[in-house]
Amino acid sequence: MRIFADEGELIEKYRRLSDEGRARISSQIECELRIDAEVAAKRQESQRKGIEAAKKAGIHYGRPQTTIPANWDVVYAQWKAQDITADEAAVKLGISKATLYRMEKRRIKESQTASD
Repeated sequence: MRIFADEGELIEKYRRLSDEGRARISSQIECELRIDAEVAAKRQESQRKGIEAAKKAGIHYGRPQTTIPANWDVVYAQWKAQDITADEAAVKLGISKATLYRMEKRRIKESQTASD
């Protein structure tokens, strides 16, 4: 099979085709696109089933959650009382400020779930 040197040559070859030839090429492209879509759909379905099976088996994907430091309650109380800043609280806990906020959100959610 010959590979065309440039786009212009390929376009010129296409223009010289009869209507029937163009229809065949279009039909072939459509068939290949449909096949690709079916293969992708089957792959997604297979992945979905695998992920569901893993969840049922208790397998967790992704990065594990950070454990809450032992001194969380003391440092958190200081931060909420505005005795220290979020930056200082994060340093005392040995975590990033973003993780501090994420842990706060998680603790609030856990306390709300426990009270319900």
